[in-house]
Amino acid sequence: MNAHNSFRHTTILPRFGDAFRGLLIAYREEPNLRFHVFAGACAAVAGRAVGLVGWEVAYLVATITLVLLAEMVNTAVERTVDLAADGRRHPLAAMAKEVAAGGVLLSAGHAAFAAAFLFLIERSLGATLGALWALLGTSPLWFALPLLAGILGLVGGARGSRY
Repeated sequence: MNAHNSFRHTTILPRFGDAFRGLLIAYREEPNLRFHVFAGACAAVAGRAVGLVGWEVAYLVATITLVLLAEMVNTAVERTVDLAADGRRHPLAAMAKEVAAGGVLLSAGHAAFAAAFLFLIERSLGATLGALWALLGTSPLWFALPLLAGILGLVGGARGSRY
């Protein structure tokens, strides 16, 4: 392989390996991504508790995916800008990072809207809290999902990057 395509694979399995490694690297390196995974897990449990169906499930999954995607793109932009800037401050480098962070802010704002719509407008806050309490009483294992995401988020950070 030459330097031009040294990161390109010719078969599909190594490409998936790179993608999964990318997910793990982003999770390990980026505390904001770990928080968004935790928040998404909480939203998924709330969705299960209130009995979301059909388009509501699709909307919740798409919203969680959008936030995680925005955070991963933001992380990639930050790392690329840091590499290109080589420790120097430059207005364009700052602008690129701020624009990418703005994308995360927009997706998080959309997630807040989605949560308000699904859990406060379509159902009342009381109904949502009652459904969560009922789920805790009948199926407490559902709460292991956000608990695990929260614990991994606290202890899952990088101990020293390979990159």
